[in-house]
Amino acid sequence: MPFAANRATRIVLRLLLYGGALLVGVPLAFSHVMTRTFRSPVTSRPPAGFEELTLSSDGLKLRAWLAKGDPAKPAALITHGLGDSLESYLGHARLFQERGDTVLLVDLRGHGRSEGKLTTLGGLESHDVRAGLRYLREHDLARGGLVLMGHSMGAVAVLLAAAEQKDLRAVIVEAPFDTYRNTIAHHARLLYGLPAWVPIIPLAIRAAEWRAGFDADDIDADKAARRIESPLLAIVDGADPRMTLDIVKRVVDAHPGPKQLWVAAGVDHVGAIDHPDYRKVVLGFLTENEVRTTTARSRSMAGVAR
Repeated sequence: MPFAANRATRIVLRLLLYGGALLVGVPLAFSHVMTRTFRSPVTSRPPAGFEELTLSSDGLKLRAWLAKGDPAKPAALITHGLGDSLESYLGHARLFQERGDTVLLVDLRGHGRSEGKLTTLGGLESHDVRAGLRYLREHDLARGGLVLMGHSMGAVAVLLAAAEQKDLRAVIVEAPFDTYRNTIAHHARLLYGLPAWVPIIPLAIRAAEWRAGFDADDIDADKAARRIESPLLAIVDGADPRMTLDIVKRVVDAHPGPKQLWVAAGVDHVGAIDHPDYRKVVLGFLTENEVRTTTARSRSMAGVAR
């Protein structure tokens, strides 16, 4: 009997040990993957036409590149995705420069040469976007309003930051996800074959919240889109298995105002700029929005005159 009791005790202890490893160790390890950042190579100085700035967000110093344009025109702020940096979006910035717009490129926290060691996939990064908006306003570079452009994680940061901003003229997002919880479950299935019902996923999210100091329920692009007043252009990368049409469409459907959904056929994640129609779509959206704004102002002034 003592032998049997000892054997039963050992089995129980093993089950507790393995269960603890599965329900504690694995979620902690997964949360590390979810919150770590990847720093791509960066250049030491900005190209001609840009100046380097340091922004402050939640006590972190962020690197930014600014190209000044006509202060009477809208100023554009552009953000990157996970593991990327502002250098990758100089081509996007050129579109706005050609229009005479001021452009601000920002390295989000934990990326490029900005401070920070963790990512929240757009949650706290939305504070970085707001820091950029604040700089443009305080330096009288946004008299013509503001345009936000974001990609993947940066798209979610842009959507969260854009909610209830009165001076936005347009929001352009490529490959946004809908909610933090949904995208973690989606990527766990896509990358690791884990079904959504596995308890490791919610436990890992809870661990990530503790590790990086955020609330996963606050990272909800659908909810943010409902509170955006400016026109929205959402871009789907046609060959992207991560932020698919149905995911991006949920964000678009939530937006109550003027909106456009464009599928860039055949391009992978955040690769729409390589599509031959990219320039036409983006510039066409901006021009159409400016015409709409001008018409609305004219009608408003005519009403006052009466």
